[in-house]
Amino acid sequence: MIKKISYLGLGTMGAGMASNLLKAGYKLTVWNRTRAKCEPFARKGARVAQTPADAVRDVDLIIYSLSDDTVVDEIVFGHNGVLSAVTAGQIVIDMSTVLPATSLREQEAYAARGVDFLDAPVFGSKDEAANAKLWILAAGQRVIFEKVKPVLEKLGQTVHYLGKNGNATAMKLVGNLIVALELEALSEGLVLARKAGLDLTTVMEVVKVADFRSPLLVGNGENILKRDFSTYFALQLMLKDANLVEQFSESLGSPIPGLRVAQDNLADAVGLGFGRENASAMIKALEKEAGVEVSAASHLPKEVGRNLPHAA
Repeated sequence: MIKKISYLGLGTMGAGMASNLLKAGYKLTVWNRTRAKCEPFARKGARVAQTPADAVRDVDLIIYSLSDDTVVDEIVFGHNGVLSAVTAGQIVIDMSTVLPATSLREQEAYAARGVDFLDAPVFGSKDEAANAKLWILAAGQRVIFEKVKPVLEKLGQTVHYLGKNGNATAMKLVGNLIVALELEALSEGLVLARKAGLDLTTVMEVVKVADFRSPLLVGNGENILKRDFSTYFALQLMLKDANLVEQFSESLGSPIPGLRVAQDNLADAVGLGFGRENASAMIKALEKEAGVEVSAASHLPKEVGRNLPHAA
């Protein structure tokens, strides 16, 4: 039975997940490059590790959620990294969004040391992480998945087994492709509605009930109208994930023409200085091009829309 867990990476997602492990009663060790983020956990009884290598000492399960493949490479394979200190019989779970090739490289390295490994990225953002409502993917040996499933169930509302290592990270990139295209469609649609002189509150009322509705469209659309771009998932991370999808699709020869449009707008919005805002801030690049601002308080001159075509 898993009793002692180490969690590395206490960013927007990791902090919520680590907190839920503490609430579930696991004996927790934490590590983060910015030590200050460990202090709230120390006050609740967690051990604070000095290095990634120190973090894996005397635990049953090691989990990390890191920002990208480069950081995974540093924290896992680097000096005083996780790999330098793991021992046979431990289990490692990588909950980062990375390329499937990175997951497979990790699995091979851990296997050489007698350590089991799952790639287990998640869908959801800050609120889902804090409230244990994530949608969790997992890939690796089925017997290991079953062993850690009770832990994962403390972090998410659903847990999905995808099969062999690399499949969970592949599914995460498939999902992120869909998310990027939904945000692009929402941004284009709201800017078009604004240019057409439509009442944007009514537009969102339709989005909430029509057959194309989704929680992502509704939540982000309502926040855009309030000009609330509080960071649940940063725009710059959405761009990073879109670039990962591009690399993955190219490795398989699978076309992604729609994503390239979204990538351009994500990159433009980051270039305008909105990278640390929520991913929905990608609309700001289109607003700049259109010369409008999308908000519930938007009012257009009466003549706007006068020459729009009417249905017969």
